[in-house]
Amino acid sequence: MVELKEKQVVIVGGGIIAAKRVNTMMESCAQITVISPTINQAIRRAWEAGFLIWRQKTFEATDIQQAVLVIAATNNQLVNQFVCRSAPAGCLVNNASDAVESHVHFPAHLKQGRLSISISTNEASPTLAAKIKQELEAVYNKDYIGYVEFLYQSRQLLKQSTLDKQQQKKQLQALVSDEFLCKDKQLQALQSLKQIAGRMNASEGVI
Repeated sequence: MVELKEKQVVIVGGGIIAAKRVNTMMESCAQITVISPTINQAIRRAWEAGFLIWRQKTFEATDIQQAVLVIAATNNQLVNQFVCRSAPAGCLVNNASDAVESHVHFPAHLKQGRLSISISTNEASPTLAAKIKQELEAVYNKDYIGYVEFLYQSRQLLKQSTLDKQQQKKQLQALVSDEFLCKDKQLQALQSLKQIAGRMNASEGVI
């Protein structure tokens, strides 16, 4: 969980692993630069769509001096090591071929709107992590996109009210229930919370 929006991320490599990292970084809205003489079709599509900068060249240490995160994702372990050791002080590093040399790891990741769940086995079994992700997808399905957004809106409304913290907490706990997976229930609850917030503001003379 690192905020990378508009931060400089450099990915060295143009193959399958690099493409996976590109996909993850695109979700974070980072400023992505790919360093590689060649790139596969997935990266090329992202480049052609304007989601990243592609520098068609071999890696040099000067390529990453402004990076916040560097990802070494070539198929050459020695190159990956050189990339990581060239990273400037304070830069986060991920070595796709050596977890020990990495500051940052990429677990299996389930995302449904605002809901984000990461699954890691600490390098023991990526296959098991993928299996657990599939099982979680069956539980936390697409319905949770709208549901978690509803919880977010509800929390914002309660924060605008003059209810004390304990009352706010009680209201929010009541909303964490399967019955509010129903969109009609969500709309009813939001309407009620808007009325509460409106009454509170009106009593304080807020327009």
